[in-house]
Amino acid sequence: MFFRFVLIAVMLAMSACSSHSPSPGTSANKVVAGTYKVKRGDTLYSIASRHGWSFKELARYNGISAPYAVNVGQTIRFGGSKTTTRTTTTRSTSSASKARPVAPATKVTLRGWAWPLQGTVIRRYSSADKLNKGIRIAATPGQPVYASLGGKVAFATNIRGYGNLIILQHGTSHASVYGHNSKLLVKEGQTVSKGQKIAEAGDLDTDRVQLYFEIRQSGKPIDPLSVLPAAG
Repeated sequence: MFFRFVLIAVMLAMSACSSHSPSPGTSANKVVAGTYKVKRGDTLYSIASRHGWSFKELARYNGISAPYAVNVGQTIRFGGSKTTTRTTTTRSTSSASKARPVAPATKVTLRGWAWPLQGTVIRRYSSADKLNKGIRIAATPGQPVYASLGGKVAFATNIRGYGNLIILQHGTSHASVYGHNSKLLVKEGQTVSKGQKIAEAGDLDTDRVQLYFEIRQSGKPIDPLSVLPAAG
């Protein structure tokens, strides 16, 4: 689905803030050779995360442009002339450089998530509905929307059908999505903390003021209500 594909892109523009230095969204064990066949449920973001690449770097390497859609059966490359050159350079470095310890990627679990906005859930997650892989929370115009968990902004722009959309990347395998906002307060590549105001609620591309909220694990949507604290 278009939104699922968009997620890929977003969920991971964050991990691609820099293609030259390690980031929380990029694994030290980067795959530098071979290919991968896209399977059902995959997104470019989830593929990049599992193979140690940043989302944007892998998109550039494979000539994939926005909205970064990938199709089942499509071949994603991890090796070639560019990667070979990089590998050769790495091997020619001193043994001292090779022995230099690498900081582990930030680990994120399904604990500690917070509600992005206080309101009544007007539509629940449905595993059977391909267009509704999150929840919808009633809101008032301009109501603050908060980061459900700390992370990096992978995507922050207007997407037809979802209004002003934000996708936050949390570690290497989790992402959260915030749609229909009237105003975005963060930019792609920005690091945000849990509870930080990132947008203001709106009704762009929908029939009432609300927030569309989604959580993904390894590129696949999960029911947000299964990890959010009980509504108080």
